Amino acid sequence: MPEAPIRGDGFTIQQLFNQFQFRLDPYQREYSWAREDVKMLIDDLTGHFIEDWTPGDDRREVRHYRPYFLGPFVYYRDDDLAALVDGQQRITTLHLLLLQLRRLAIDADRPEYQNDLAALEPLIAGTSYGERAYAIRSEKRTPVLEAIFEDKPYVPPADAGPSVENLYKRSQELYELLPEAIRDEALPLFIHWLLNRVCLVGINANDRRQGWEIFETMNDRGVQLGPADLLKSFLLRKASNRDNLPRLGDAWGRVLTRIDNRAPQAAAKFLQSLLIGRHAQNEDEAADISVSFHGWVQEHHASRMGLINAPDFARFIERDLVKLSTRYATLKAASATLEAGLEPVFYNAKNEIDQMPFLMAAIDPDDTEAQFRDKVFLVAAYLDLVFVRMAVNNRLTKLGGVEADRIPVLLDLRSTRDVDGVAKALGRRIALLDVDFTGVKGYGLRADNRPQVRYLLARLTAFVETESGRPNEMPRYLDKDEPFEIEHIWANKFERHQPEVKTEAAFRVARNRVGALLLLRKSHNASYQDAPYEQKVEWYRGQNHLAASLHAATHQRNKPFTAGFIKKHELGRLFRPMPNFGRTEIEVRQQLYERLCELIWNPGDLGFILPPGMRATAVEASQAELAMPVRQVPSRAARRTRAHFGGVTVARLVAAGALTVGEQLHLTYKRVSHTARINQAGNIQLDSGEVFESPSPAGSTVTGKSTMNGWSAWKVRRGGNLTPLFDIRADALRRGLLEEIGRAEGVN
Repeated sequence: MPEAPIRGDGFTIQQLFNQFQFRLDPYQREYSWAREDVKMLIDDLTGHFIEDWTPGDDRREVRHYRPYFLGPFVYYRDDDLAALVDGQQRITTLHLLLLQLRRLAIDADRPEYQNDLAALEPLIAGTSYGERAYAIRSEKRTPVLEAIFEDKPYVPPADAGPSVENLYKRSQELYELLPEAIRDEALPLFIHWLLNRVCLVGINANDRRQGWEIFETMNDRGVQLGPADLLKSFLLRKASNRDNLPRLGDAWGRVLTRIDNRAPQAAAKFLQSLLIGRHAQNEDEAADISVSFHGWVQEHHASRMGLINAPDFARFIERDLVKLSTRYATLKAASATLEAGLEPVFYNAKNEIDQMPFLMAAIDPDDTEAQFRDKVFLVAAYLDLVFVRMAVNNRLTKLGGVEADRIPVLLDLRSTRDVDGVAKALGRRIALLDVDFTGVKGYGLRADNRPQVRYLLARLTAFVETESGRPNEMPRYLDKDEPFEIEHIWANKFERHQPEVKTEAAFRVARNRVGALLLLRKSHNASYQDAPYEQKVEWYRGQNHLAASLHAATHQRNKPFTAGFIKKHELGRLFRPMPNFGRTEIEVRQQLYERLCELIWNPGDLGFILPPGMRATAVEASQAELAMPVRQVPSRAARRTRAHFGGVTVARLVAAGALTVGEQLHLTYKRVSHTARINQAGNIQLDSGEVFESPSPAGSTVTGKSTMNGWSAWKVRRGGNLTPLFDIRADALRRGLLEEIGRAEGVN
């Protein structure tokens, strides 16, 4: 049988970058993926990997992990290079990911990672006439790729095209988009899974014209049925009694119109959020809905959704879907534009919190407009409060943050019938949180938390402004295109503060403390540069009140600020002018910021109803068990709890007896030694007071290094030798100590 004139072949990522050197023809569009596009790809890849990964797995175990299909690409060859017709955005982003994984493997500083590096580097670049030749050839892109490869700063030239600027921005964001486990213990396994278990299909055209014909056929011709179309077909077939089919079809059309079905995946996102929020009973079912919601409905419509007879299906379409699509459209609008009464929805969207399932769980199709808005505010405010508390306590990890253990919260929200029920259910959960705003005392800026610090500063700044009678500028503070950025009150001049801080490490930590930071217009921030504080404080007078308050003149003849704000909230001791700004002043500002957080996120003021006798601050886990039992998680969800996703923590090693409370940790970087200790909670506490669950951000904080594998860098003394935490963890996994802890925690 003769071969087909147009072929499609499967390639793993390793085969793709081994067998192809790509070029981009002049007519190709720019590399245009935004952060949210890259985030979606990274979340898909890492989420799929982590479902199969177990801490302690050997690299060879990866061959048994499930493969992942990343879609097709179209190319043609007319020389040694392959011209990409379709798939440039994905393949470029994969190339950036390989570069980031290489950097993480180098920073791990582990001899056994050399083979992992050897697997990555030939895929990133080959050689041509003695020079590095990257997998995607482009003279314009080479300088920025060189900077990324060498881990050097890069300033795009004035004539840099959009692709160059976008490449650098996306490369810088990749680090924070990768879950912490991928950056640490799971790194080598993720590398080999990505290279060997992630696949694409390459469609080989004969020439450019045929390549474009294939592209047009794939994207513009024919009716492609998506998951929403398949669900529609199933629901209408089940609901139809012959007479009502036109009416049901019209109802479905109204649903699509309200959610703006022109937007990519709009219908799928609405249906996924609705089904997860209102019907999923565990994380396995939520994962199934995310993959194939139409298949899940066909399997579970009776047991989970109560859809048995034709009238049930008709009611679901004409009542639930129609009414909830209207509410969903309101929520999407509130996610994009700050709306009075729904502000937390906007904030959560900016913080990339997957809030829609929570919101859909709480609302009812028959809610009045007032009930709908009140419920939404409470649920969104709860997520916002948890997000900030987790952030300031350095507990916000990519797969263990505010959305972790969501099923118990969803079950609680579904069981409520009115606004008070939502306020009480979430009030109970707030009272049981094991983090509060005392973490602000040691909170500061790191390489991996800049968005969270900027958000916190924006909220503090806006709160002081609005309480002083000024407009709410939050949309501008959070808009990535607006020129606002973090300002360090201390200039980056160690010698000016050496008498106070003694070492460069202590200077770096103090300078990055949140109390030593402001949010200012970029143009002003750039103009201040390395000016001394005495000069800066004069300039701060013309800025927002949080910055201007450092100058004495701001406190004179300014009643909206002094009487309307400072006196009203009894902040006179903390909100005072500071003619000098040293370590003492930083600590005062830390306390001020902590108090502002307590005011902004006060549960009572937000409308939550706390259980009688329980505080709105953190409680011990042992007290939480006795004080307020919460809804139990179905057993099938156990394998995806936070303990599983988070991998191995220092606290779990303490619980297993591999480390001890009070034990000292040592880290040496560039011949400078740093120490820390393990506190009573099993976390790493720096000498400067900051507390971290994970070794890596603790290492980044003391060294100032943007990427740091803390498991290799931090060491404990064992038998006269310094042993890396990496080896302590490996030994505990080998001996099965963490399995015993997992069983005690109820984690499969």
